[in-house]
Amino acid sequence: MMQADQSEFAGIARWALAWESRAKLIAAIVFIFGVISLQTTPIALLAYGISLVTTMAIGISLITLLKRYLLIAPFVLLMTIPLVIGGGFPIDPDRVEFASLIILKAITSMTVITIILETQTVEQFMTSLADLKVPPVMITVLLLSYRYVYLFLDDIQKMQLALKTRFFNGGISIKKLKVYGQLTGCLLIKSLDRSEKVFQAMQARGFNGILRFEKSRNLDKFDFLKSTLVLISMILLLFIEQTYMK
Repeated sequence: MMQADQSEFAGIARWALAWESRAKLIAAIVFIFGVISLQTTPIALLAYGISLVTTMAIGISLITLLKRYLLIAPFVLLMTIPLVIGGGFPIDPDRVEFASLIILKAITSMTVITIILETQTVEQFMTSLADLKVPPVMITVLLLSYRYVYLFLDDIQKMQLALKTRFFNGGISIKKLKVYGQLTGCLLIKSLDRSEKVFQAMQARGFNGILRFEKSRNLDKFDFLKSTLVLISMILLLFIEQTYMK
């Protein structure tokens, strides 16, 4: 691995970095789908515990993990809060348990996704998708979205700074909603203009919709072993749930 990559993955366990991207991705997908199929809260909590211990063993910080949880927190809360209080008061314990199951599945899936994203470069991840025969259009959209989301956030920060220099304090009122609408329109127009320029630049360079990646290395016995352990752990969780939790 290059020196730049070593600094980028400082603190990450070598066995996680050496795990071949395709095998790692397949193991992650199997585990996530297994978690989604779980039907009991205790087993879902156990699955989350396994993913959390794995994250700590790899060397991913809790701060990084919490930041990823914050990304999905609004969506999870929008799903679970109405579910809990939708039956009125007093709150039905079954609704609380079902909401807890949804939350556990969501944070477990995000934990696994964090492992995938924090133990390989974007290029390695995209290469694994290409080798797994994911349609080139999807890979191109993912890569461009990843690249330009930072530019989009940079535009938002510049607008926020411009508003502060004009003593705009935020809040909700008719006048301020008009400002928010104007800013949203400016962002939309700027994004469309940028996408058109990028498309023209890529066309001028002969881009045909297919990105070129290096060929992935061959899988070795350690890659199979790591992925097999993930598969076995999920099979055991499903077996325990079907046998002892019914």
